[in-house]
Amino acid sequence: MTRRHPAHLALARGRRLSRVSLLLVPAALCSFLFPLSTAAQDYEVIYEIRSRYQLITVLDTADGFRQLVFDGRFDGTDAIQSEMDLAHPDVPTLSYARHMMAALPVARAPVRILVVGLGGACIQRYLHKLLPGATIETAELDPEMVNVATAYFYFKPDARQIVRLGDGRAIIEGSTQKYDVILLDAFTALSIPYHLTTREFLESVKNHLAEGGVVCANLWDAEPGYWDMVKTYSVVFPETRLLKCAGSANSLVLAMPAQADLTPRAWADKAAAFEKAHPTGLDLPWLILRGASDMTGIPASARVLVDRDTELEPSRQSPVATGPGAAP
Repeated sequence: MTRRHPAHLALARGRRLSRVSLLLVPAALCSFLFPLSTAAQDYEVIYEIRSRYQLITVLDTADGFRQLVFDGRFDGTDAIQSEMDLAHPDVPTLSYARHMMAALPVARAPVRILVVGLGGACIQRYLHKLLPGATIETAELDPEMVNVATAYFYFKPDARQIVRLGDGRAIIEGSTQKYDVILLDAFTALSIPYHLTTREFLESVKNHLAEGGVVCANLWDAEPGYWDMVKTYSVVFPETRLLKCAGSANSLVLAMPAQADLTPRAWADKAAAFEKAHPTGLDLPWLILRGASDMTGIPASARVLVDRDTELEPSRQSPVATGPGAAP
């Protein structure tokens, strides 16, 4: 179930790019951002650093959650990039993270997993515990994120939990490894980097899937270019499905390198069998039956994204959400 903070905080935990209103930031941190309010503080910033790529802020909320924010403006438009329940750190709290686990039952054998984007490593830690026989590799551009995830989000790299530093696309294109599951979850503060959305990139992703493998991509369905991204997946992969994340502005694309005739019922049945061997605690069959759909709703105006159109990237900005519940 998607939790929400008190209305005056207007927090929506739907995704790595969920819109969040933070009422007040401690004066020592960012009084330069906007005039301070006299309202009570409901969170505490526990760490902040400006890396080569972004301003990284870690904060603890009054109701027991640790959150990660990039380039925080603290004006009602910031994004929760990762979130951890301090009392139950191994349970994913963001809706999109819970729904991404629905990709696991589709894979023939989820033994080698690649995640593009580390953030607070909440997905990585969950996979490490859920699948003790699996190796989880993560491609992460920002080296500082490894330090933050380790120091503040209980991330522990080991022989099965591997981080490869560098651009996710370059890492995939330079690798000979095949993966059973590829999870695409790389965001800036505002959107998915354009070069991780194009036909050329997705062709490389498909070529790095093992037989019976599956790709799952986290998208924000209110973002300009959303249907362009969905259409691009549909022309690269023989079979694709959408999964709307409950209580959030996220939708996931599930993509397979071969035709599978995966109906929502068949998908849910796979999930039920998977949960008998690997209890997720997430009720994956219910999440699938509630949110799964095919790709028949792609607008005729949607275009296929290609590398040569990189000059269009700056125009792909996320709309601003304001007020309680602005990101449903």
